[in-house]
Amino acid sequence: MSKEKDILVKIGDYIGRTAKAKYKSNVEFANVCDVNESTIRRILLGEQNISIKVLKRICDALDIKLSDLLKETGF
Repeated sequence: MSKEKDILVKIGDYIGRTAKAKYKSNVEFANVCDVNESTIRRILLGEQNISIKVLKRICDALDIKLSDLLKETGF
């Protein structure tokens, strides 16, 4: 796996675990983030390169700091 793909997978996995504890579904999570559900699905699978704007909305929806997300995923 390439290093870039590895980063996306780690971030997607962390977001997925955190979102699952807070939201009933990916659709609900996507709505709170103001992102399409299909985009959320790709992010969680590590298949979507995430813009800083979207990553910030995700962090806001999860009540976490962007810096904490990066620390938790080892970056």
